[in-house]
Amino acid sequence: MKSLNHALILSLPLLFGACSSVERIDPNSDDAVTTMGVDYDELTEWSETLTRRMLDDRFLDSGEFGEQPIRMVVSKIENKTDLSNFPTEVVMGQIRASLLQSRKVRFVSTYGDDGTDRMTRETQDMADDPMFNSEQIPEQGQASVARLSLRTQIIWQYGQSTKEKQNTYVVRMWVTDVKNGEVVWEGFSEPIAKKYKKGGLGW
Repeated sequence: MKSLNHALILSLPLLFGACSSVERIDPNSDDAVTTMGVDYDELTEWSETLTRRMLDDRFLDSGEFGEQPIRMVVSKIENKTDLSNFPTEVVMGQIRASLLQSRKVRFVSTYGDDGTDRMTRETQDMADDPMFNSEQIPEQGQASVARLSLRTQIIWQYGQSTKEKQNTYVVRMWVTDVKNGEVVWEGFSEPIAKKYKKGGLGW
């Protein structure tokens, strides 16, 4: 009997595992999981909305900030939500890519809070290293300085009633002219609200 019980216990994980399956889905489709946080399709929606509003404002076309493409740097990305691991890279990466494709902006990667690349500085530091051909090292003072700074806040508002909880998320974004510190554009995403209704057995 002991041997039979032992065999049954060992077979349970295999039995339940056989009922499980993994399916690849479109993260922007109705098959995607809906959470009380911000889901992938909503991050994409935010990125598209904010990029469109920035370009539609046409402040980049004013000529005030020099010829296009205008140099821009990503400033602080402030997560003011309940989600400690909020995927800010998804939102910022898509916005950066769309602005680059517009050919109106180029992002500086030598400093900032997103999309940085240390290779520019490290390449400059090779000048005194005898291992490398110094003629191929860029001259000092060639790195670009951004004229515009892109600052972001991801904001969360929580509400609760007797039987319901609600999370509302929104992105606030603004662009500053670093030459004079003036804000030249500011916009918000559409809010994303998630409501959870209490069941009969509690939360």
